[in-house]
Amino acid sequence: MNSTNNSQVGAIGISGQFARVNKLITRDLNKLLESPHFSKYTKEEITKYLGNPYKYERYLRRAVEYLYGASPHFRRLIQYFVGLSDLSYIVEPYKIDPKTANARTTNINYRRTLNLLSSMSIKTQFPKILTVCLREDTFFGTIWLSDDSVIIQQLPSDYCAISTIEDNVLNVTFDFAYFDTRLNMLDYFPEEFRVKYDLYKKLLMPRWMELDAPTSFAIKCNTDILGYSIPPFAGILRDIYDLEDYRDLKLAKTALDNYAMLAMMLPMESDGSWGIDFDKAVDFWRNLDSVLPDEIGSVLTPMKIDKIGFEKSNTTDNNTITDAEESLFTAAGVSSLLFNNSRASANALLLSIKADQSLTYGIVKSIEDMVNRLIHSFAYGKHFKVNFLDVSPYNRKEVGDAYLKAASYGLPLISAYAASQGLGQAELDSMSFLEGDVLKLPEMFKPIRSSTQMTSDELEGGGATDEGGAPEKDVGEVSDSREANKESE
Repeated sequence: MNSTNNSQVGAIGISGQFARVNKLITRDLNKLLESPHFSKYTKEEITKYLGNPYKYERYLRRAVEYLYGASPHFRRLIQYFVGLSDLSYIVEPYKIDPKTANARTTNINYRRTLNLLSSMSIKTQFPKILTVCLREDTFFGTIWLSDDSVIIQQLPSDYCAISTIEDNVLNVTFDFAYFDTRLNMLDYFPEEFRVKYDLYKKLLMPRWMELDAPTSFAIKCNTDILGYSIPPFAGILRDIYDLEDYRDLKLAKTALDNYAMLAMMLPMESDGSWGIDFDKAVDFWRNLDSVLPDEIGSVLTPMKIDKIGFEKSNTTDNNTITDAEESLFTAAGVSSLLFNNSRASANALLLSIKADQSLTYGIVKSIEDMVNRLIHSFAYGKHFKVNFLDVSPYNRKEVGDAYLKAASYGLPLISAYAASQGLGQAELDSMSFLEGDVLKLPEMFKPIRSSTQMTSDELEGGGATDEGGAPEKDVGEVSDSREANKESE
């Protein structure tokens, strides 16, 4: 990182406003602020937006935001991909010569780098970034920095765009006309926004200005399309609407199936006259109709009425809702076996998850570039970098065993193994110090030793003999045939 960016971090990141970041106010409920607006778009509108995603970028974003809250299938799909990385990471040396490096200085800078990463609360803040990227495609953010806290604030996507790439990280260009009708919102953004907004109001700068790096950034899922944002799962929006249509049809059919009609026939004589007084018949019908529930109707007729139904008589027809759900996940590119499918097999699930994990891991590596750019902007972090491991709850054992096996052959992968099991470098040696030197837990908890672990001198009465064979089994552990053989001997 050049000196210009270092000065930007110093001017913006350690200012008085940033020093109070431990309690970041996002909005004042006593002031009238705008509330989000949601609309249920029709299937025809979704088709129109997908036909021109650049023009209707904002509408597609609002559509997926609505469905994320309204559709449990869409929400579960997004959270499934978010959970395909547990964001385990290790800090590695960067551009360092072990033969000439000073161990004490390296350790001090290493600790400061670890402290910076710990203050970012990676495992709680970064899943939010993954959620937005998988839902909307692009996360626009800015960073509040202080001595002991790092907070990532999401910027309004409708007023952000991507214009440049720096150190392999996307930079954010912000539309400062956003504050023309939201002047009170300036208090909830870093000082950089107030300074640049004043320049825009004085006509010294245009309304679109690039935010300072590395404190502002953009993370994108579809990195091959930088001109606009298109939700990664926009293609299944119509399938979600189809699923809702099937549900509505089934609900209507169920409601119709609950209705019935009773027909009261008037008897007729051979000469065509009524077999019962018509007025009395009407009285009987009215008495019957008055006691029927709302779902059952009645009619008085001299003719026979046959029921005409439209339900399917073939009991082997597939459940249309189940078919629609499977079609939905297939359109999303994931296996329907992952979601309540009776035909699921362990091997099929494992292979499907491995393929899906690559999508999430690609976003994680973009986040890694952003974090490394921030680390390298500090003097103590220029010789270190963070490396996010390709670990998830579904492959933790497999990856951990691979690291452990490599470490057993002398490869420096102890930190990677610990991180894959949920123990980061910041806690690795500190927990060892706490348990070993402070609490002395290894001395307190000593495993019980068996005779196979003792020497002949430790065994009472000499113990060891030259007799071979396994230890003799107790009564009840020997089979009936073995016991009979023993008695005969």
